[in-house]
Amino acid sequence: MTGTDADATTRRSVLRDVAERVSADPALATHGLGRAIRLLLKELDLADSHAKGQAVLDLVGQPTVADRVQIGGGAHLLEGFLNIDIVPPADLVFDVREGLPLGDASSDLIFNEHFLEHIDYPVSAKRFVAECHRVLRPGGRLVIGVPNARMVIEGYVKGDEELRQRLLADWYANREGRDEHFTTYLDLVNYVFRDQDDSDRYTPHLWAYDEERLSGLCLEQGFRTVTPWPFDPELANPDREWGSVYIEAEK
Repeated sequence: MTGTDADATTRRSVLRDVAERVSADPALATHGLGRAIRLLLKELDLADSHAKGQAVLDLVGQPTVADRVQIGGGAHLLEGFLNIDIVPPADLVFDVREGLPLGDASSDLIFNEHFLEHIDYPVSAKRFVAECHRVLRPGGRLVIGVPNARMVIEGYVKGDEELRQRLLADWYANREGRDEHFTTYLDLVNYVFRDQDDSDRYTPHLWAYDEERLSGLCLEQGFRTVTPWPFDPELANPDREWGSVYIEAEK
């Protein structure tokens, strides 16, 4: 770790200490401030994890090269892939909102599912797709899977109660307070689009996508073609097939 990195770690530690003390003081931590501090503490943890991953890369001292890459797979690790995520058990712990730790034209396939909706749009989402374009070789493919926002909207407009019940059962069966907070169809739509549950168990949803938005996002960043991706359970998580939309963008 360089002196600059150690300095940044120290400053984050000081900031964390202040945040924790404010959070513990009921005279200071209003409801809104308490939520903001909890989010700050989460981001400080992610920044520490990112710094450790960057330190590993600095020791290697050269751009990473991997034919196949998975981004944000969590515990769903893919054999034969370089699995990159901000939390273990990834092969490489790295915050891809800061870019991709891979060399130019170094990969043939980048795969991610139920990741994009968890990063901010437009800045991080567009940067991520642009970075994927940079990293892929000519003819390389980017596969993205996300919750299908169009399906949810159409179900809401039609009042499709069968779809609503399946969404509740498949996506939110274990959510604490579900019966209290999902009392209308619009509550469900809001959770799918912008899940802001103030909990350590869940990562917020920050943007919603359909096939058109995914296609536009990739084309805007220079991909030549975008087509629907035929679901492959050997690559994707079988639990994600229903209710998701997948696209494949070719460089």
